[in-house]
Amino acid sequence: MVNQLLSLKYRTGRLLRHLTGNISLEIDTLKALTHVFDDEYWKRRCDELSCGVCLHQWGLTWKQCFAEHFICQVSAQTGTVVSRFVLLLCLNGDSTSGTQSLLGVKDFQDYIFSFSFKALGLSAVKLNSLCSMLPNLTRVELSGVQSGLPTEYALKHFSLKLADARSVASALSNPQCLATLIIQSSSINDDLLRVLMNGLVTNGGVTHLDLSHNEITDHGVRLICSLLGEHGVLAYLALADNLIQREGGRYLGKALCANQSLVALNLRLNRLKDAGGEHLLDGLLEKSSLTAINLAANFLGSVTALTLSRILLGDSSHLRELDLSSNELSNRDMEVLQEAARSSLVTCNLDMRLNKESAG
Repeated sequence: MVNQLLSLKYRTGRLLRHLTGNISLEIDTLKALTHVFDDEYWKRRCDELSCGVCLHQWGLTWKQCFAEHFICQVSAQTGTVVSRFVLLLCLNGDSTSGTQSLLGVKDFQDYIFSFSFKALGLSAVKLNSLCSMLPNLTRVELSGVQSGLPTEYALKHFSLKLADARSVASALSNPQCLATLIIQSSSINDDLLRVLMNGLVTNGGVTHLDLSHNEITDHGVRLICSLLGEHGVLAYLALADNLIQREGGRYLGKALCANQSLVALNLRLNRLKDAGGEHLLDGLLEKSSLTAINLAANFLGSVTALTLSRILLGDSSHLRELDLSSNELSNRDMEVLQEAARSSLVTCNLDMRLNKESAG
């Protein structure tokens, strides 16, 4: 009896593979996402996408891979109404098409874990509606201003507006699975950041935050430090290419004194200077969970180098990646750091290229 059941299961599986292997790739995408579950079919669909798709980059199944990639690809290509994804992309307020789209999205919502929206005005995406329909959404990436566009035009059409910030904050306020939020090149200033922070603080579950290439100043850093408290969960913070100066370094250093969750910090292309670098690193002297820090192009000098050497020689240091390239370190500063790195209890990868004297 057992052998007969196993034989039947084998024949049924082989028949299903044969049937799905002959399903046309031309059938309606929404219907396929709703009714076809065979991963080999979705592998064939992925092979037809215009750009290369790697399974390990997009998900654990080919269907998830295709669903995420297809939605992002359609939004990037059209930038207008996509009839069956209208509600998902929130590009249109038509209730009839919206209802159809909602029903369609619900049929495959469990396969969408990430969403990337680039090269279009951010106002095209109402993130609160998006997150409410996709309960498994863990990663959202929004990118505004694109290189090569006239500045005034780019700021008008591709930057984050107040309504957009409120939409993002509303999405974050809902207790979903969202853990990664990336909003780059969107002209986020301190006022817009204050709106976003309402959602981030309420959410309390975002572990990866990237706000690089924006207009955040020291006041904005002070707001972000509320995520770095004693019970914070933020593990990765990127604020590269903003307007952060000395006071921003002081706020971060003070927050890091109590924080035990952050493991990677990227502050490259800011204006910390030596005083700001010293204030920041003072927070790492006693105890810190940081394993990687990028301080490239921050006008850092001897004072920062001395503080860093004390951290590397300390018993509580966990630093493994340290980028100090394109600063104002002298040869003597770099020698001190190299010696500290060699004597450190933890192997540290130290990048000091293109400094004041090494560049010459």
